[in-house]
Amino acid sequence: MKVFLIAGETSGDLIGADLIAALRIEDPSTECFGAGGERMLAAGQRQSIDLAKHGVVGLIEVIKHYPRLRSYFHRLLAECQAILPDAIVLIDYPGFNLRFLKKVRELLPSCKIFYYVSPQVWAWKPERASILEKNVDALFCIFPFEPDWFREKSPNLKTHWLGHPILDRLFLPENNATPEDKIRIALLPGSRPKEVETHLPLLLEAAMIMTSVQGNFSFYCIAPTPEVAEVEAKMIEQQIGYALDIQVLSSYTATHISRCHLALVSSGTATLECAVANTPMVVFYKVNWLTYLFAKMLVKIPFLSIVNLLLNEGVVPELIQSKARPNHIARAAIELLASESKRKAQQKMLRKVVEDLGEPGASRRITRHILKSLKPVSPL
Repeated sequence: MKVFLIAGETSGDLIGADLIAALRIEDPSTECFGAGGERMLAAGQRQSIDLAKHGVVGLIEVIKHYPRLRSYFHRLLAECQAILPDAIVLIDYPGFNLRFLKKVRELLPSCKIFYYVSPQVWAWKPERASILEKNVDALFCIFPFEPDWFREKSPNLKTHWLGHPILDRLFLPENNATPEDKIRIALLPGSRPKEVETHLPLLLEAAMIMTSVQGNFSFYCIAPTPEVAEVEAKMIEQQIGYALDIQVLSSYTATHISRCHLALVSSGTATLECAVANTPMVVFYKVNWLTYLFAKMLVKIPFLSIVNLLLNEGVVPELIQSKARPNHIARAAIELLASESKRKAQQKMLRKVVEDLGEPGASRRITRHILKSLKPVSPL
């Protein structure tokens, strides 16, 4: 069996690697092709493009990288036509993958196509639901509320929620921050180079403010990959003007987070990793102002962080755009650290988030669903 998978960011690369591993366990003869990142490559994907390296966010960034992404798009279409896979699995990355979906459905009308990780159509661009409804054989969601939304808006779309894949990699015991003399703070500026470039200076300045107010902090700048860790290390070396107790750590993100007393985290998958680790957090995010104003016109949700969205409550502090300033981040961190009752209340709600994500094993369950749908129906 041949499966063609496309993922275009670090988070999608992790999910894709888990899925490839599960496919090869369920059917060792499976051949995997397409584009992803280093983790999907290591899991056994025959990969001509490391698309995860080119994940971008924001209107300006997409326009800037459009020519290169367009060339990748047509290259992958040609590969797909040459390979003629039994199944295509498109993982997240909606700006690229929804366009690919429409085109590949035209070119390979009989091929089974699955979409894994629903675009956040419930937050913005709800018209994307019709693209999925017309072109995919099944959509695999990662949040429990999503199938109900699609059943109402796109009743003909086969939608499944089989658990969140983060639990396959990150299921950890309750927070185990070590009782040291120093308070350990996790710094998570993001997984994309542009995010790190924008967010890390804010975090470093916030760390300096915190240290000047109260000198017993150790900071751990946590990167999802060694490549991002290298970028962070160079930025830290260039920007720190005086002694700051800081280390750069890569991979095993939730494990590192679980050893910290607090996380300062950019909005994204890392907030769920903090929830799984049961580490209290302050969430922030900042983008180009044009991107922010454009998104503000389109996005109609009360919170940015997925933790608050799942709880439908502002449990985790959010410092977005103009509020994402070093002094605001430092103040929110120190206030949360100073209140044991606030930290425990947040941890209680984080446990609820994790409970609502289902049970570990989502990748295996999705794999079995895909394989079952590919089997020919026996004649009576």
